[in-house]
Amino acid sequence: MKKILPITCIMLALAGYAFPPEYVAEYAEVEVTRQFIGTTLSPDPVVQQVLDLADAGILTDVQMTRSIPAQIIATGPENVLACISSPAGRWLVPQQECEYMSEEACTARKGQFDPCASACRHDPDAESCVLMCVPVCSFFVQ
Repeated sequence: MKKILPITCIMLALAGYAFPPEYVAEYAEVEVTRQFIGTTLSPDPVVQQVLDLADAGILTDVQMTRSIPAQIIATGPENVLACISSPAGRWLVPQQECEYMSEEACTARKGQFDPCASACRHDPDAESCVLMCVPVCSFFVQ
């Protein structure tokens, strides 16, 4: 038990440096509950994304109907729920960004919109990349 306490203190101290209080206060996300629908695709990418985000602890109180398309109710950060309820929206957890969110929805949530991000922007080992613009809304400002 004596060894765990110093390690915990070091981890908490480092976490403070990784996310300074100004960042947390300015960009803290309020939990909301939103109702939206899935798609008619099989398997449903919206339902799968909701389940993955629930498993990661980002979404809570998830309820879904077994209909096609599924009716979904979930509680979580507004940015995440706005993203996954957007047509083709995809939330990328490590990067804190949403692919295919509209510019209006992005700026309304104080995100940084890039209308033409690279499809390979998170793959440093990519040897070739499709020349395709991916609209991205980033919420993690460095």
